[in-house]
Amino acid sequence: MNKLKKLGFLTAFLNPTLIVLGYHLGGLWNFSAFAFAYLLIPIADEIIGKDHDNISHDDIDEISNEGFFNAILYVLMYIQIALIVWGSYIASEFLLTPIEMVGFVLSVMTFTTGGINVAHELGHKKNKIGRFHSKLTLMTVCYMHFYIEHNQGHHVNVATPHDPATSRKGQIFYTFWFQSVIGGWISAWNIEKRRLKRVNLSLWNPIHNQMLQYIIFPLLFLTALVTIFSITSGAFAWLVPIFFFAQSFMAFSSLEAVNYIEHYGIQRKEISKGRYERVNPLHSWNSNHLVSNWLLFQLQRHSDHHAYAARPYQVLRHFDESPQLPFGYPVMILISLIPPLWFKIMDKRLEAWQAQSLDAKHIEEVVKRTA
Repeated sequence: MNKLKKLGFLTAFLNPTLIVLGYHLGGLWNFSAFAFAYLLIPIADEIIGKDHDNISHDDIDEISNEGFFNAILYVLMYIQIALIVWGSYIASEFLLTPIEMVGFVLSVMTFTTGGINVAHELGHKKNKIGRFHSKLTLMTVCYMHFYIEHNQGHHVNVATPHDPATSRKGQIFYTFWFQSVIGGWISAWNIEKRRLKRVNLSLWNPIHNQMLQYIIFPLLFLTALVTIFSITSGAFAWLVPIFFFAQSFMAFSSLEAVNYIEHYGIQRKEISKGRYERVNPLHSWNSNHLVSNWLLFQLQRHSDHHAYAARPYQVLRHFDESPQLPFGYPVMILISLIPPLWFKIMDKRLEAWQAQSLDAKHIEEVVKRTA
Protein backbone atom coordinates (compact mmCIF):
# COMPACT_ATOMS: atom_id res chain seq x y z
CA MET A 1 0.00 0.00 0.00
CA ASN A 2 1.43 3.37 -0.95
CA LYS A 3 1.97 5.96 1.79
CA LEU A 4 -0.59 8.43 0.41
CA LYS A 5 -3.39 5.87 0.49
CA LYS A 6 -2.39 4.77 3.98
CA LEU A 7 -2.46 8.33 5.30
CA GLY A 8 -5.72 8.95 3.44
CA PHE A 9 -7.60 7.01 6.10
CA LEU A 10 -6.80 9.86 8.49
CA THR A 11 -9.42 11.84 6.53
CA ALA A 12 -11.99 10.61 9.07
CA PHE A 13 -10.41 12.88 11.69
CA LEU A 14 -11.40 15.96 9.70
CA ASN A 15 -15.06 15.52 10.70
CA PRO A 16 -14.66 16.00 14.46
CA THR A 17 -12.13 18.78 13.80
CA LEU A 18 -14.68 20.61 11.66
CA ILE A 19 -17.40 20.13 14.27
CA VAL A 20 -15.31 21.79 16.98
CA LEU A 21 -14.03 24.48 14.62
CA GLY A 22 -17.55 25.17 13.32
CA TYR A 23 -18.84 25.59 16.86
CA HIS A 24 -16.16 28.13 17.74
CA LEU A 25 -16.61 30.07 14.50
CA GLY A 26 -20.37 30.15 15.08
CA GLY A 27 -23.31 30.72 12.75
CA LEU A 28 -23.53 28.63 9.60
CA TRP A 29 -20.04 27.28 10.25
CA ASN A 30 -21.79 24.71 12.42
CA PHE A 31 -22.81 22.99 9.18
CA SER A 32 -19.12 22.53 8.23
CA ALA A 33 -18.74 18.79 8.88
CA PHE A 34 -22.06 18.05 7.16
CA ALA A 35 -21.05 20.11 4.12
CA PHE A 36 -17.63 18.45 4.09
CA ALA A 37 -19.14 14.95 3.89
CA TYR A 38 -21.98 15.65 1.47
CA LEU A 39 -20.50 18.39 -0.72
CA LEU A 40 -16.70 18.56 -0.61
CA ILE A 41 -16.09 14.79 -0.50
CA PRO A 42 -18.25 14.16 -3.63
CA ILE A 43 -16.45 16.97 -5.47
CA ALA A 44 -13.09 15.49 -4.48
CA ASP A 45 -14.31 12.06 -5.63
CA GLU A 46 -15.07 13.42 -9.09
CA ILE A 47 -11.79 15.34 -9.35
CA ILE A 48 -9.45 12.63 -8.01
CA GLY A 49 -11.38 9.68 -9.44
CA LYS A 50 -11.38 5.97 -8.70
CA ASP A 51 -8.94 3.57 -7.12
CA HIS A 52 -8.54 0.21 -8.88
CA ASP A 53 -5.44 -0.93 -7.00
CA ASN A 54 -5.53 -3.98 -4.75
CA ILE A 55 -3.02 -5.09 -2.14
CA SER A 56 -0.74 -7.77 -3.52
CA HIS A 57 -1.34 -11.27 -2.19
CA ASP A 58 2.13 -11.35 -0.62
CA ASP A 59 1.46 -8.17 1.42
CA ILE A 60 -2.03 -8.98 2.72
CA ASP A 61 -0.95 -10.62 6.01
CA GLU A 62 1.54 -7.89 6.86
CA ILE A 63 -0.86 -5.02 6.17
CA SER A 64 -3.76 -6.81 7.87
CA ASN A 65 -1.77 -6.95 11.10
CA GLU A 66 -0.35 -3.42 10.99
CA GLY A 67 -1.36 -1.62 14.18
CA PHE A 68 -1.76 1.78 12.49
CA PHE A 69 -5.08 0.77 10.93
CA ASN A 70 -6.62 -0.53 14.15
CA ALA A 71 -5.37 2.48 16.11
CA ILE A 72 -7.38 4.80 13.87
CA LEU A 73 -10.57 2.90 14.70
CA TYR A 74 -10.07 2.91 18.46
CA VAL A 75 -9.11 6.60 18.61
CA LEU A 76 -12.18 7.56 16.56
CA MET A 77 -14.37 5.48 18.86
CA TYR A 78 -13.23 7.39 21.94
CA ILE A 79 -13.52 10.70 20.11
CA GLN A 80 -17.15 9.79 19.40
CA ILE A 81 -17.90 9.25 23.08
CA ALA A 82 -16.17 12.51 23.97
CA LEU A 83 -18.08 14.32 21.22
CA ILE A 84 -21.45 13.08 22.51
CA VAL A 85 -20.56 14.20 26.04
CA TRP A 86 -19.37 17.60 24.77
CA GLY A 87 -22.44 17.97 22.52
CA SER A 88 -24.66 17.24 25.52
CA TYR A 89 -22.90 20.02 27.40
CA ILE A 90 -23.48 22.41 24.48
CA ALA A 91 -27.18 21.48 24.47
CA SER A 92 -27.55 21.76 28.25
CA GLU A 93 -26.04 25.26 28.30
CA PHE A 94 -28.22 26.37 25.35
CA LEU A 95 -25.14 27.92 23.76
CA LEU A 96 -26.38 27.85 20.16
CA THR A 97 -29.22 29.52 18.28
CA PRO A 98 -31.83 27.14 16.78
CA ILE A 99 -30.28 27.27 13.29
CA GLU A 100 -26.79 26.77 14.75
CA MET A 101 -28.06 23.77 16.71
CA VAL A 102 -29.53 22.24 13.53
CA GLY A 103 -26.15 22.55 11.84
CA PHE A 104 -24.36 21.25 14.93
CA VAL A 105 -26.60 18.17 15.20
CA LEU A 106 -26.31 17.44 11.46
CA SER A 107 -22.54 17.67 11.70
CA VAL A 108 -22.42 15.45 14.80
CA MET A 109 -24.70 12.98 12.99
CA THR A 110 -22.27 12.90 10.07
CA PHE A 111 -19.49 11.84 12.42
CA THR A 112 -21.56 9.35 14.44
CA THR A 113 -22.79 7.74 11.22
CA GLY A 114 -19.13 7.16 10.45
CA GLY A 115 -18.88 5.85 14.00
CA ILE A 116 -21.38 3.12 13.14
CA ASN A 117 -19.04 2.16 10.32
CA VAL A 118 -16.17 2.03 12.83
CA ALA A 119 -18.33 -0.16 15.08
CA HIS A 120 -19.12 -2.33 12.07
CA GLU A 121 -15.41 -2.86 11.42
CA LEU A 122 -14.63 -3.56 15.09
CA GLY A 123 -17.62 -5.90 15.33
CA HIS A 124 -16.02 -8.19 12.76
CA LYS A 125 -12.84 -8.53 14.81
CA LYS A 126 -12.14 -11.95 16.28
CA ASN A 127 -10.93 -10.53 19.60
CA LYS A 128 -13.19 -9.56 22.50
CA ILE A 129 -11.64 -6.10 22.83
CA GLY A 130 -12.70 -5.13 19.32
CA ARG A 131 -16.20 -6.47 19.79
CA PHE A 132 -16.60 -4.71 23.15
CA HIS A 133 -15.63 -1.40 21.57
CA SER A 134 -18.04 -2.05 18.72
CA LYS A 135 -20.92 -2.32 21.19
CA LEU A 136 -19.70 0.72 23.12
CA THR A 137 -19.73 2.83 19.95
CA LEU A 138 -23.19 1.60 18.95
CA MET A 139 -24.46 2.57 22.41
CA THR A 140 -23.88 6.24 21.53
CA VAL A 141 -26.41 6.01 18.66
CA CYS A 142 -28.99 3.70 20.32
CA TYR A 143 -28.32 0.91 17.80
CA MET A 144 -26.59 -1.82 19.79
CA HIS A 145 -28.73 -4.61 18.34
CA PHE A 146 -26.93 -3.97 15.03
CA TYR A 147 -24.02 -5.96 16.49
CA ILE A 148 -26.16 -9.11 16.62
CA GLU A 149 -28.25 -8.62 13.52
CA HIS A 150 -25.45 -7.57 11.20
CA ASN A 151 -23.06 -10.37 12.09
CA GLN A 152 -25.49 -13.24 12.63
CA GLY A 153 -28.44 -12.15 10.50
CA HIS A 154 -27.46 -9.87 7.63
CA HIS A 155 -24.28 -11.69 6.65
CA VAL A 156 -26.16 -14.99 6.58
CA ASN A 157 -29.29 -13.80 4.77
CA VAL A 158 -28.03 -10.96 2.58
CA ALA A 159 -29.58 -10.80 -0.90
CA THR A 160 -32.45 -13.10 0.09
CA PRO A 161 -36.08 -12.36 1.05
CA HIS A 162 -35.15 -13.24 4.65
CA ASP A 163 -32.88 -10.22 5.08
CA PRO A 164 -34.60 -7.02 6.25
CA ALA A 165 -31.48 -5.02 5.28
CA THR A 166 -31.73 -6.01 1.60
CA SER A 167 -33.86 -3.55 -0.37
CA ARG A 168 -36.06 -4.86 -3.18
CA LYS A 169 -36.26 -3.59 -6.73
CA GLY A 170 -38.83 -0.79 -6.94
CA GLN A 171 -38.83 -0.25 -3.19
CA ILE A 172 -38.40 3.35 -2.04
CA PHE A 173 -36.02 4.17 0.79
CA TYR A 174 -38.79 5.32 3.11
CA THR A 175 -40.58 1.96 3.19
CA PHE A 176 -37.22 0.20 3.34
CA TRP A 177 -36.38 2.22 6.46
CA PHE A 178 -39.27 0.66 8.35
CA GLN A 179 -38.47 -2.78 6.93
CA SER A 180 -34.84 -2.62 8.03
CA VAL A 181 -35.17 -0.79 11.34
CA ILE A 182 -38.11 -2.80 12.67
CA GLY A 183 -37.21 -6.03 10.88
CA GLY A 184 -33.59 -5.81 12.00
CA TRP A 185 -34.60 -5.37 15.63
CA ILE A 186 -37.02 -8.31 15.46
CA SER A 187 -34.37 -10.44 13.76
CA ALA A 188 -31.79 -9.59 16.44
CA TRP A 189 -34.33 -10.41 19.17
CA ASN A 190 -35.10 -13.80 17.57
CA ILE A 191 -31.38 -14.59 17.18
CA GLU A 192 -30.80 -13.82 20.85
CA LYS A 193 -33.92 -15.78 21.84
CA ARG A 194 -32.61 -18.87 20.03
CA ARG A 195 -29.18 -18.47 21.66
CA LEU A 196 -30.66 -18.33 25.16
CA LYS A 197 -32.91 -21.31 24.44
CA ARG A 198 -29.92 -23.40 23.34
CA VAL A 199 -28.11 -22.77 26.63
CA ASN A 200 -31.29 -22.95 28.72
CA LEU A 201 -31.13 -19.39 30.08
CA SER A 202 -33.96 -17.00 30.90
CA LEU A 203 -35.15 -14.74 28.11
CA TRP A 204 -36.17 -11.94 30.47
CA ASN A 205 -33.07 -11.77 32.65
CA PRO A 206 -30.96 -8.76 31.58
CA ILE A 207 -27.84 -10.48 32.89
CA HIS A 208 -28.28 -13.09 30.15
CA ASN A 209 -30.28 -11.35 27.41
CA GLN A 210 -28.06 -9.05 25.37
CA MET A 211 -31.06 -7.43 23.69
CA LEU A 212 -32.35 -6.22 27.05
CA GLN A 213 -28.89 -4.89 27.82
CA TYR A 214 -28.85 -3.09 24.48
CA ILE A 215 -32.01 -1.24 25.48
CA ILE A 216 -30.80 -0.46 29.01
CA PHE A 217 -27.22 0.69 28.31
CA PRO A 218 -28.03 3.70 26.05
CA LEU A 219 -30.67 4.80 28.55
CA LEU A 220 -28.17 4.52 31.42
CA PHE A 221 -25.63 6.50 29.39
CA LEU A 222 -28.22 9.20 28.67
CA THR A 223 -29.32 9.24 32.33
CA ALA A 224 -25.72 9.81 33.37
CA LEU A 225 -25.41 12.71 30.91
CA VAL A 226 -28.64 14.34 32.06
CA THR A 227 -27.69 13.91 35.73
CA ILE A 228 -24.22 15.39 35.25
CA PHE A 229 -25.42 18.40 33.31
CA SER A 230 -28.41 18.94 35.59
CA ILE A 231 -25.96 19.37 38.45
CA THR A 232 -23.41 21.48 36.57
CA SER A 233 -25.79 23.51 34.38
CA GLY A 234 -29.34 22.88 35.40
CA ALA A 235 -31.70 25.02 33.38
CA PHE A 236 -31.48 23.39 29.95
CA ALA A 237 -30.49 19.80 30.83
CA TRP A 238 -33.84 18.74 29.37
CA LEU A 239 -32.34 19.47 25.93
CA VAL A 240 -29.74 16.72 26.35
CA PRO A 241 -32.17 13.87 25.48
CA ILE A 242 -33.36 15.82 22.43
CA PHE A 243 -29.78 16.21 21.21
CA PHE A 244 -28.89 12.60 22.02
CA PHE A 245 -31.91 11.02 20.35
CA ALA A 246 -31.85 13.40 17.36
CA GLN A 247 -28.26 12.58 16.40
CA SER A 248 -28.92 8.87 17.11
CA PHE A 249 -32.01 8.77 14.90
CA MET A 250 -30.30 10.52 12.01
CA ALA A 251 -27.14 8.43 12.37
CA PHE A 252 -28.87 5.06 12.22
CA SER A 253 -31.17 6.34 9.48
CA SER A 254 -28.07 7.21 7.46
CA LEU A 255 -26.81 3.69 8.13
CA GLU A 256 -30.05 2.33 6.73
CA ALA A 257 -29.63 4.53 3.65
CA VAL A 258 -26.25 2.87 3.19
CA ASN A 259 -27.87 -0.57 3.52
CA TYR A 260 -30.44 0.49 0.95
CA ILE A 261 -27.87 1.46 -1.66
CA GLU A 262 -25.49 -1.44 -0.95
CA HIS A 263 -28.00 -4.18 -1.70
CA TYR A 264 -30.72 -2.61 -3.82
CA GLY A 265 -32.55 -5.27 -5.82
CA ILE A 266 -29.81 -7.91 -5.66
CA GLN A 267 -30.99 -11.44 -5.00
CA ARG A 268 -29.07 -14.68 -4.64
CA LYS A 269 -30.42 -17.70 -6.48
CA GLU A 270 -32.44 -20.20 -4.48
CA ILE A 271 -30.81 -23.57 -5.20
CA SER A 272 -33.34 -25.54 -3.14
CA LYS A 273 -36.17 -24.64 -0.79
CA GLY A 274 -34.74 -22.22 1.76
CA ARG A 275 -31.14 -22.66 0.52
CA TYR A 276 -29.36 -20.03 -1.53
CA GLU A 277 -26.17 -19.88 -3.50
CA ARG A 278 -23.10 -18.81 -1.57
CA VAL A 279 -22.47 -15.06 -1.33
CA ASN A 280 -19.97 -13.97 -3.96
CA PRO A 281 -18.57 -10.59 -5.15
CA LEU A 282 -21.54 -10.08 -7.48
CA HIS A 283 -23.95 -9.72 -4.55
CA SER A 284 -23.34 -6.11 -3.41
CA TRP A 285 -23.13 -2.73 -5.06
CA ASN A 286 -19.72 -1.08 -4.97
CA SER A 287 -18.18 2.33 -5.43
CA ASN A 288 -14.46 2.65 -5.96
CA HIS A 289 -14.10 6.42 -5.55
CA LEU A 290 -10.86 7.01 -3.69
CA VAL A 291 -11.68 9.89 -1.34
CA SER A 292 -15.02 8.63 -0.03
CA ASN A 293 -13.41 5.24 0.49
CA TRP A 294 -10.82 6.92 2.70
CA LEU A 295 -13.57 8.50 4.77
CA LEU A 296 -15.56 5.25 4.96
CA PHE A 297 -12.66 2.83 5.48
CA GLN A 298 -13.32 1.17 2.14
CA LEU A 299 -16.85 0.15 3.12
CA GLN A 300 -17.72 0.88 -0.52
CA ARG A 301 -15.71 -2.20 -1.52
CA HIS A 302 -18.68 -4.01 -0.12
CA SER A 303 -18.69 -7.13 -2.27
CA ASP A 304 -15.32 -8.27 -0.95
CA HIS A 305 -16.51 -7.59 2.59
CA HIS A 306 -19.55 -9.82 2.18
CA ALA A 307 -17.66 -12.57 0.43
CA TYR A 308 -14.93 -12.49 3.10
CA ALA A 309 -16.34 -10.83 6.22
CA ALA A 310 -13.20 -11.21 8.35
CA ARG A 311 -11.02 -9.30 5.86
CA PRO A 312 -9.86 -5.99 7.46
CA TYR A 313 -10.85 -2.75 5.75
CA GLN A 314 -7.32 -1.87 4.68
CA VAL A 315 -6.99 -4.94 2.43
CA LEU A 316 -10.47 -5.05 0.89
CA ARG A 317 -10.27 -5.55 -2.87
CA HIS A 318 -11.94 -4.00 -5.87
CA PHE A 319 -13.44 -6.27 -8.53
CA ASP A 320 -14.48 -4.93 -11.91
CA GLU A 321 -17.04 -7.75 -12.06
CA SER A 322 -18.98 -6.43 -9.04
CA PRO A 323 -22.00 -4.20 -9.79
CA GLN A 324 -20.78 -0.60 -9.65
CA LEU A 325 -22.50 2.52 -8.34
CA PRO A 326 -22.10 5.70 -10.43
CA PHE A 327 -21.06 7.81 -7.42
CA GLY A 328 -19.70 7.42 -3.90
CA TYR A 329 -21.99 6.74 -0.95
CA PRO A 330 -22.53 10.41 0.07
CA VAL A 331 -24.07 11.25 -3.31
CA MET A 332 -25.95 7.95 -3.51
CA ILE A 333 -27.48 8.56 -0.07
CA LEU A 334 -28.84 11.91 -1.25
CA ILE A 335 -30.15 10.34 -4.47
CA SER A 336 -31.89 7.57 -2.50
CA LEU A 337 -34.03 10.25 -0.83
CA ILE A 338 -35.56 11.12 -4.22
CA PRO A 339 -37.22 7.88 -5.45
CA PRO A 340 -37.88 8.86 -9.12
CA LEU A 341 -34.25 9.90 -9.56
CA TRP A 342 -33.03 6.78 -7.77
CA PHE A 343 -35.06 4.45 -9.99
CA LYS A 344 -34.00 6.28 -13.15
CA ILE A 345 -30.33 5.87 -12.29
CA MET A 346 -30.30 2.46 -10.64
CA ASP A 347 -32.90 0.25 -12.31
CA LYS A 348 -30.98 0.04 -15.60
CA ARG A 349 -27.86 -0.96 -13.73
CA LEU A 350 -29.80 -3.51 -11.73
CA GLU A 351 -31.31 -5.05 -14.84
CA ALA A 352 -27.83 -5.35 -16.35
CA TRP A 353 -26.65 -7.17 -13.22
CA GLN A 354 -29.70 -9.45 -13.29
CA ALA A 355 -28.97 -10.43 -16.91
CA GLN A 356 -25.34 -11.11 -16.01
CA SER A 357 -26.26 -13.14 -12.94
CA LEU A 358 -28.14 -15.63 -15.11
CA ASP A 359 -24.86 -16.70 -16.72
CA ALA A 360 -23.66 -19.61 -14.55
CA LYS A 361 -20.32 -19.82 -16.35
CA HIS A 362 -19.66 -16.14 -15.75
CA ILE A 363 -20.44 -16.52 -12.03
CA GLU A 364 -18.11 -19.50 -11.75
CA GLU A 365 -15.30 -17.52 -13.37
CA VAL A 366 -15.86 -14.55 -11.05
CA VAL A 367 -15.79 -16.75 -7.95
CA LYS A 368 -12.52 -18.37 -9.07
CA ARG A 369 -10.86 -15.05 -9.84
CA THR A 370 -11.88 -13.45 -6.56
CA ALA A 371 -11.20 -16.32 -4.17
